Amino acid sequence: MKPLDANDPRGFDDLSPAQQTALVEWIQEVLVPVRRVFSRTSYGMKHDFEREPDAFYIRNGEFKGAMLAAGFRPVDASELNWRFRVKPARELDAWEKDKLRWIGRGWLVRDRWREKGYVVAMRSQHRRIREYDRTCQREQRTKLLVLRGPRMAEIILDTYPAGYRLTDPAVEEIAALFDRLNPSGRNWSITNNCLAVIRRVPVWQAEEAAVALLQIASRCRAETDRGGRDGEPA
Repeated sequence: MKPLDANDPRGFDDLSPAQQTALVEWIQEVLVPVRRVFSRTSYGMKHDFEREPDAFYIRNGEFKGAMLAAGFRPVDASELNWRFRVKPARELDAWEKDKLRWIGRGWLVRDRWREKGYVVAMRSQHRRIREYDRTCQREQRTKLLVLRGPRMAEIILDTYPAGYRLTDPAVEEIAALFDRLNPSGRNWSITNNCLAVIRRVPVWQAEEAAVALLQIASRCRAETDRGGRDGEPA
């Protein structure tokens, strides 16, 4: 049997079921349908996928087939590199685009916040912030948001959506962390053992601080799960 051309969308059927699922899920996560034609073609987008940390090599035709499986139809199927009426599900800010250009990445990037446990957003990304807040409520997740500015960031930890409170030792630990980051004590607060906010953290320290907060909150969540519902907010 003659092998399929590298640009034939039927090549998608030759991928393993696990590869098919991973590729289609990536497409559905990074793209949304619109009326305008996206500037990146199937060939460019397949390279975006390949640069993800857990991705694998695919041919242009395999990506075309995956787009069909994900529910997207090409503008002109006779073209070698298909174009689609889509756009990135998460519009990148200028600083993110500059960073991705610097490391040779495309503009389609999966938002891996569920793996990291926190979201980094610019203050102007109102839609992304609202969507993250709704997701935390719906999935009963601890909310941990880093709001970036040009030089300073604000960090918000909220355990209420996940249904537990910070223990007193955890509050003390967070207070000590905040005091190291902002010794004046004027720009941070901890409210009701649920909401911890620090408003002026140097950008270069923000994600390191978010990881430390996540570790503290995760320990509290584990203690709450072991002790039943005693730590649930009223």
